[in-house]
Amino acid sequence: MKDLKAKLNSFPPGEFRSVYKSSLPEIAKAGLFQALNEGGFREFHEKLVLLPSFPHGIGVGVGLMAQTNVAGKILKLVIGSENGASIKEGSKKLALEIQDRLVNGLGILGLGVSEPGWMGKLTNLKSTAKILPSGEIELSFHKGFVTNGADAEGYLIVAKDEEKNLFGVYYIPRDFPGLKLEEFHLDFAAEATHCKIQGEKLVIPSDHHFIEDYSKLGADIHLSEMLSAAVLFCGSIRKIVADLSHGGESRERFAVLGKLWDLSGLLYGKCLEISDKKDKDPNYKIEEDHPYGYEAILDECFTILDSIPNFNRKTLYPDLALFSSIHPARSPVYIKNRLKQSREWRKFGNLKES
Repeated sequence: MKDLKAKLNSFPPGEFRSVYKSSLPEIAKAGLFQALNEGGFREFHEKLVLLPSFPHGIGVGVGLMAQTNVAGKILKLVIGSENGASIKEGSKKLALEIQDRLVNGLGILGLGVSEPGWMGKLTNLKSTAKILPSGEIELSFHKGFVTNGADAEGYLIVAKDEEKNLFGVYYIPRDFPGLKLEEFHLDFAAEATHCKIQGEKLVIPSDHHFIEDYSKLGADIHLSEMLSAAVLFCGSIRKIVADLSHGGESRERFAVLGKLWDLSGLLYGKCLEISDKKDKDPNYKIEEDHPYGYEAILDECFTILDSIPNFNRKTLYPDLALFSSIHPARSPVYIKNRLKQSREWRKFGNLKES
């Protein structure tokens, strides 16, 4: 991690565009890509929590959580030929080649799911995949938000196979003829570069079809990404506490900073507990433990920060806006699971006769 910290310190003020791609060798050396194949999520998160204390750390962390929990998860499914993944040897070989490049810090892979007007529902996607008589696949898509997309070597595209009524995942290389790319950047965590991609009737080989039905994976992939976001948030709060602890000492100040430290510690402990479950059981779904308090602690920490006199988190720590932009309580998965959880609340205190 020392080499990565030194690398991130070396970029001039204001630079963000080249940070993630240029730091890939140091990221790989730090072991932050190991969870892409045989590494554990606990180890990944124990390192990820430190990134907000580094320059550019939150933006780099966003790139890592998208690479590991989203694109990386799909590659692992194909390579392991797990249920729902392609069983073609060509698909497995291609996925293994891509994974090897990612683990060794040689490449970047982006995933395109969201598109204009989809409102977070797969059923609203207009991207389509058509199986041709030759076995090749004709893709038409317009993806509006691809994290890590600006420098990606290739993309995973979620599109609807209208014949089977399934939302498959398809791989397309960056240099594929007819693929159009439009780069854009956010005002926060900009090191995780983004782009829009589109293509009309692009014909790809059959072994570029990786996953038959993304709808069976989408919820767990989203929750895995949010788990890493929660870890990044914990690191961000601890960085702020570390910075503010250099100020004047008073009982009131210790109480405020102590509460922030404790809240982040409680959440981080829960994240590691869930990470352990993911490591021990490949069939474990985060949905079993979700919600687990991330949204409540996020809101409480922001309330506490906003109560500190002469402290403006929006100007002093602008990358914190990331966590508001992807607030977990706004996701359809959160709403569904909270409703399900509420049924258990009603049972509290109801003792059954023995």
